[in-house]
Amino acid sequence: MRKMIKGILIGMVAAILSVSPVMAAESFNTAESRQVMVQIYDRRGNWIADGMLSISNPRNGKIGIYMTTQCHVPVDEIQMDIAVEQYDTSIGDWRQVDYLSYNFTPQGGKNLTEATVDMQLSGHPANQSYRLQGWHTVLVNGGSESLESMTGSLLITN
Repeated sequence: MRKMIKGILIGMVAAILSVSPVMAAESFNTAESRQVMVQIYDRRGNWIADGMLSISNPRNGKIGIYMTTQCHVPVDEIQMDIAVEQYDTSIGDWRQVDYLSYNFTPQGGKNLTEATVDMQLSGHPANQSYRLQGWHTVLVNGGSESLESMTGSLLITN
């Protein structure tokens, strides 16, 4: 009987110790006094599972764009908006040069849980740096949920 009680107590202590909270550092300073931020978050919402946006250089003077929105549940509509920005050396800042908007609705009686745009955008000068900003929006029964995404800059070449 004592062995059984001792085993239960040891098991409870081990369980308590294994459930202790873990904290992540938000920031720290390096020897060079640069601040590095570590952000841990969960992108998932009630309806949106994930959203991704990427830019690529297909080396043909076009901007490669890939954007996807994935949902936990079937939704009424998925809207994806993409702002194309070019780095303007004359002002030393980014300026918007194009804006693309895509709407997806259920087709053929199928549930809408994912939408993807995969394209190459032409009409902008090559040998320039570009970046993308994206907005993923889902609509369900008159309500909406959004997620924002952004790429780093990329030199688009011929």
